[in-house]
Amino acid sequence: MNLLVKNEADIIAENIKVHAALGVDSFVVMDNGSTDGTVAVVKALSQQYHITLIERPELDYQQSNWKTEMARIARKEHGADWTIANDADEFWIPRQGSLKDELSKTGSIISCRRRNVLFDQHAFDAQRPFYTQTNCVQYPVLYQKGTERKTDQMSIMLGNIHGKVMVRSLGMLRIKGGNHRAWHAWGWWNQRHSDNITVYHYPIRCKQRFLNNIQNRAQLLEKGVTKMGDHYRRWVGLLQQDQMDCEFKRLVLTPEYKSCLLDLGVIEEDTHARDTISAILSGAMPVVETSKNNALQPA
Repeated sequence: MNLLVKNEADIIAENIKVHAALGVDSFVVMDNGSTDGTVAVVKALSQQYHITLIERPELDYQQSNWKTEMARIARKEHGADWTIANDADEFWIPRQGSLKDELSKTGSIISCRRRNVLFDQHAFDAQRPFYTQTNCVQYPVLYQKGTERKTDQMSIMLGNIHGKVMVRSLGMLRIKGGNHRAWHAWGWWNQRHSDNITVYHYPIRCKQRFLNNIQNRAQLLEKGVTKMGDHYRRWVGLLQQDQMDCEFKRLVLTPEYKSCLLDLGVIEEDTHARDTISAILSGAMPVVETSKNNALQPA
């Protein structure tokens, strides 16, 4: 698993521990100039897990280039047959078995569905652990492209989001599109979608950390970075207009807001990620055995 991180001290340990328990053999972590202790957490974890840490504090944020570089390091130095391009706030949870059970010796790209997880207002205010939340977007609101920067009356968390990919190292050409896509030598032939793995996305966990993230995005835009999603550009604009408190009311759930979205089917209660992550972190979940038919070298 390849992780590009910046100021993720609140979640990086859980990410590595959970995915290691679900079948990831090793990690390549690139730190983009963290100031909150993320590097120290990763170094401590490297005593227990196979981790290559790369410190890359540059402010140019070459996401596609760096993700591709990490995938090549994973193959060359870790012997990885498959790699997962991941972010610290994303948790790849299979319904059954382990992540390795999805892999094969002849595949190329496996795409997986990704779902936003929203905080209840009281849990957000109390800074409850991210994995205790069970409000998952079921049927996203299909906002028109570009709406993020045209109107305040929308919720980014309810919009449709792209899935993520697992990529076979042999034949991998490039990780693309914010890690949502990849170029592979024979991807046109045998890529497929996994119905077993869901990527649970927890982007908004703490008010101050989220604001710090948006301030970092503002610095990147000032630096001249051009490849950045409209949702981040929206938040930078609202931050500069001192409107983020209003935005938080659209991103977390009051009881009335939640009741309406549940009634319309936009969100649903999904406890699978909560139960799986909680069991792993508490030590209650047994090691998942990999299917003998799909047993490969490090994934």
